[in-house]
Amino acid sequence: MSTHLPALGQDSVRPSTTELGSEDKQEVYHQEVTGDSSLPHGHLVDENLVRAENEDKVTPYFVFLVSIAAVAGFLFGYDTGIVGSALPMVGTDLGHALSDNEKEIITAGTTIGALFGALILGSYADKLGRKWAMAIADFFFTAGAIIIASSYSVAQMIVGRLVLGVGVGGAAVIGPLYIAELAPTAVRGRCIGVNAFFIPFGQTIASALGAGFDAGVPYHIGWRVLFGLGVVPSIVQLCLMHWLPESPRVLLLRGQPEKAKETLRTVYKGAPEEVIDFKLKVIAQYVEATTIMQRQFSVKERAKKYWTHKPYRRALIAVCGMQAFGQLTGYNTLLYYSGTIFGLLGLKNGAAAGLIPSGGNALFLFIGMSLVDRVGRRKLMVNIYPGMIIGLVWACISFHFLAKSTGGQLISGHEYPAALVGSLLGAILLFVAAYGLTYSHMIWYQSEFLALEIRAVGSAIATCFCWLANLVVSVAYLTQLKSLGTVGTYGMYLGFISIGYVFVYFCYPETKGLSIDETRSIFEDDFGVKKAAAMLKEKKEIAAQLHNQA
Repeated sequence: MSTHLPALGQDSVRPSTTELGSEDKQEVYHQEVTGDSSLPHGHLVDENLVRAENEDKVTPYFVFLVSIAAVAGFLFGYDTGIVGSALPMVGTDLGHALSDNEKEIITAGTTIGALFGALILGSYADKLGRKWAMAIADFFFTAGAIIIASSYSVAQMIVGRLVLGVGVGGAAVIGPLYIAELAPTAVRGRCIGVNAFFIPFGQTIASALGAGFDAGVPYHIGWRVLFGLGVVPSIVQLCLMHWLPESPRVLLLRGQPEKAKETLRTVYKGAPEEVIDFKLKVIAQYVEATTIMQRQFSVKERAKKYWTHKPYRRALIAVCGMQAFGQLTGYNTLLYYSGTIFGLLGLKNGAAAGLIPSGGNALFLFIGMSLVDRVGRRKLMVNIYPGMIIGLVWACISFHFLAKSTGGQLISGHEYPAALVGSLLGAILLFVAAYGLTYSHMIWYQSEFLALEIRAVGSAIATCFCWLANLVVSVAYLTQLKSLGTVGTYGMYLGFISIGYVFVYFCYPETKGLSIDETRSIFEDDFGVKKAAAMLKEKKEIAAQLHNQA
């Protein structure tokens, strides 16, 4: 089918601010960021953009590109998941038996490093480029794994976990950001979902290897090998980095339109040249807002504008809230301390039981990412979310009866009734299933909500909220089990989840079917739940009209 698109003329491209005074500059900037455009009166979407998106095809090269970029997600998953299996094997190899506080600090070391990695690599992603920011993250993954595997003291292991964390934080920001900017609108959710899927897949591989090593490899060798294996995927990704293109949005920011156009030709192989030209011009319009930000405002002024400009603030609240509540569910306690928790319950191979949270999460995340572009982000969240609440209520009841005879605590060596342990495992499985279908991948769609001019920094800020909440959960968990008991600890997570559901209902709009540049207009007046639905409805109507005309 031939697609005829009108060229974007001067009246569709916003003016340059190079020669403008302060007041004029502010007015043009206001037009940029509020989405004033040449759309027909009363319309929310551009018919020409719908025409161009009809030409989008997923090519074998694009599948390769997403798969290589998603290795960052695997690294993220493996290096956060392996600690639950490897740490119980350390024994006295670091000079003495590890105390609970030392285990918490070692576990939290990656989270602390991730805070810095997310903030630094995310903030410089526009200057470095998405591609080379990922390469730097790979360097930290490799260095951290080597330091940890060769540790002979608690201090060295903590340093290694901090270094590793920088890579984890960088990968958490850059991987989904890079994929979101290259993916066709119709499959963007599934493409970002691939990166998200690789996170629990990496955690599942870590748990499986941990279970195997726990059963058949001497502990003093096993934990070092498990941590050291983290260098393999990072080196593989570094070697394949040459074949990854830079994001066309970054290339336009650098003033390289021909390279940006070549990347679009490669990603959208087979698309008519006029479609490639149209996509490039649409991207160029939104890139202008970023150049205005960088050229006309100081770092301090830009930082202030992120929170004083209402559409930016609403978008940041939406993505930061999702990230924080995703961690405050308590899911990661099941991951990081799987060996400890399931060992206390009397299961012989605690590392193998750790496959329940990691494997269950991977399975249901795969199902969720397969549905997200058909069902929608918001609909999945609103409809499946109650499963987490029911799962934790069930878990709290099971914990109550399990630990009733031991004062509300799980005691090592105590024999718990098999029926109650089975009930708890069922509750955990329900909770993990709902988590995998929702938060596990949904939090990584953050780039969709952020205008290009704040996308890299906004993603960094949101990911920092992720790691801050993760830090609160991971560093205090064992202490909370002792002070609050099992019911108190998971009852607290139940409270966070319940508040999170209210947040999702009122502050999480739908982005399914909207291009990554169209979504910037959602937050103009409020959190955009109704506006996003109206935009999607109009877009479907236009697509239906175009189909009937074909």
